[in-house]
Amino acid sequence: MPDIAVPDTLTTWGPRQLPVPYAAHWSGEGGYGRRVSMRWDGAGVWYLDETPADRDGFGVLWARIQDRPGQGRPDFPSMHPARQRHAQAERLCQVCGASASHNRDGWLFLMNRDGTDRYEGTKTTKPPVCLRCAALAVEYCPHLTHPVGVRSRRPKVWGVFGTLFTPTPGTARLTAHVDHYLPYGHRATDWFLASQLVVELKRCTVVDLEAELTALNR
Repeated sequence: MPDIAVPDTLTTWGPRQLPVPYAAHWSGEGGYGRRVSMRWDGAGVWYLDETPADRDGFGVLWARIQDRPGQGRPDFPSMHPARQRHAQAERLCQVCGASASHNRDGWLFLMNRDGTDRYEGTKTTKPPVCLRCAALAVEYCPHLTHPVGVRSRRPKVWGVFGTLFTPTPGTARLTAHVDHYLPYGHRATDWFLASQLVVELKRCTVVDLEAELTALNR
């Protein structure tokens, strides 16, 4: 892969000046407002001080995290709910926040090779990337052990990733379950707290990522 300099527009961290993705969560970005509780009518979860901005267009409740990029330390494996959702919905690069790479084969997504090269229908929480940031991700991201570039002509909003709550019998308390995926329209959405937007990759093409990145320097 070609060497790509980290642009000055990207925030970096630590002695190695690691580029911090736009969608990454920072330790100084904590929660705010009232915590999730059960609705007075027992029909799902809400915030006691909820506003229309706390739910998306499908009526799903979203996690409240302060938007303070650069505060504290970057938590590279974790993504900020609002920034991840914005990048995923608007096809923005998850690293720099600008427009993601798009050509006749579709939008560029990075993932680890699964050995089959069959990525049609893959559901991902990782927003797309631009080519320059794809090169940076391949070089710096420890989770991309076997990177592959997949272009999708129709990345379709599928659902959400987050926490399902259920009422504790005989009490007004809630039980939080292990985070998982939930499609929009599922009957459990009233009890779900979303933290990431999930996209299903449709009409996929596995691309020659090295060739595309090498072309950047021509």
